Amino acid sequence: MSEYGDGTFWRSIADRLQHCGPDDPIHKCFPDSMGKSILDQTDELFSLADQKLHTFPFKDVQPCWFRLYTDASIVKVLKLLGLTSPALEDSRLSESLKIHLDEIVSILDMSLIMAGGLGREQMIHNILARLQAASVSDEEDKGRPRKRRRVNGNSGSGELPNDLLSADSVSIPTIEFPVMHMDRPSLTKFSHHIHQTRKPAVLTNTINHWPALEKWQRTSFWLDATIGGRRLVPIEVGRSYTDDDWSQKIVPFKDFLSLYLLQSSDDGSSKVPSSNIQTGYLAQHDLFKQIPALRNDIATPDYCYLDAPPAEPNTPVALSKAREGVKKTSHPKTIPTFPGPSDNDDVDDLGPDNDVQTNIWFGPAWTISPLHHDPYHNILCQVVGRKYVRLYSPQHSKVLLPRREDEPAPHVFSTGKADGTNVAVNDGEQRSETIDMSNTSQVDIAAMELSPLEDWDEVYPGISQVPYVECILEAGQALYIPIGWWHYVRSSSMGISVSFWW
Repeated sequence: MSEYGDGTFWRSIADRLQHCGPDDPIHKCFPDSMGKSILDQTDELFSLADQKLHTFPFKDVQPCWFRLYTDASIVKVLKLLGLTSPALEDSRLSESLKIHLDEIVSILDMSLIMAGGLGREQMIHNILARLQAASVSDEEDKGRPRKRRRVNGNSGSGELPNDLLSADSVSIPTIEFPVMHMDRPSLTKFSHHIHQTRKPAVLTNTINHWPALEKWQRTSFWLDATIGGRRLVPIEVGRSYTDDDWSQKIVPFKDFLSLYLLQSSDDGSSKVPSSNIQTGYLAQHDLFKQIPALRNDIATPDYCYLDAPPAEPNTPVALSKAREGVKKTSHPKTIPTFPGPSDNDDVDDLGPDNDVQTNIWFGPAWTISPLHHDPYHNILCQVVGRKYVRLYSPQHSKVLLPRREDEPAPHVFSTGKADGTNVAVNDGEQRSETIDMSNTSQVDIAAMELSPLEDWDEVYPGISQVPYVECILEAGQALYIPIGWWHYVRSSSMGISVSFWW
């Protein structure tokens, strides 16, 4: 545990927090005063910043509040360790870290998820990387078998019977209108495809070199990567974000793994029937910014650095961009998050001089992304498991019945606490903010899949006449989805995908 108890490292963190440059946006939190001491008023200032972060829409939150939330979070950790005291013995620090490890990880992860760790990203990553290395080293010193480790926090003798995530497939449809395949196309050939053919394509033999294809199949890898499952992740609960009972919450990864992926009971000794629990989905989250080491296991496809054509004329994305100031969400959010590129859907903001947007999609079978379109070109890479994907041209948008531009916006989410429980957060006010959901179709493709003999033209007039293409995306394959194309995605097994938007 010596890595935990390195007092020099922790004192350097405390020293850096005392010095904010004159241009630091944190000073804008209190423009009419000389500033307030985070060390003296940590809880008060953290609560204030947390309240400000719940402003809707989230993009309206001023950067100073993300900075204040971040620094107050780190000071909370230092206070937890007694590091705000002038005298500190390394032996006591090591013991404090052991005792408070869960809470420390929770606090720091919340600062990354909700505030982007603004201004302190590398500091937080350094702390968490140190804690992860020390945690793994500690378990190895004790001789614990890492590949059969328990995934819940309770004591007991239960073990994981298998280190591999389940690859069992469910409901594999017959493919009648297959997406075209391209085997490791050259940059020139792919550029011609996206500019001239402008249709979806399954790309084979393009991500074979990814270490993730093997490593990410193992539960032991994910537990190690998340400090024994302590890292927090934002998940969606419910079949689809178009359902009334859909919600989001932040939970420790070990809870996501045991309750929603492995579906084990609290004592780890039995399986819970899938009908007794809701679907949990780690969807459209940039886990690679939260846990940078994961990026070593993947690589951004070179195709994403090609100049990409704009949306086809007179399609929803093109018309939306023509209306100055109108920007759509690509996925609804109820969790306040730091507004990065994924919260700004103006595709002009993406290009050769900007980062490709990377998101992970991790969940059990029957997780669903309802029929929708995005204002980006997309390469969806399947790492573990398989997905069924159905795609429609944007030329048929009217028949696909886009939803309203003024859907009621949700305001409730749950946050994970250090003790593993969840707390619902709601400001209690009745508000009338709306969210533009016109990028999502009213057509329920999942219902059509489950009841293929029903006359769906009575429900969605003309839907049977709308042409589409489809595929089963296998592990090791990628799917190019052109900008503006409608697509429905369903996991046909427990699966992990990575999307690259550009």
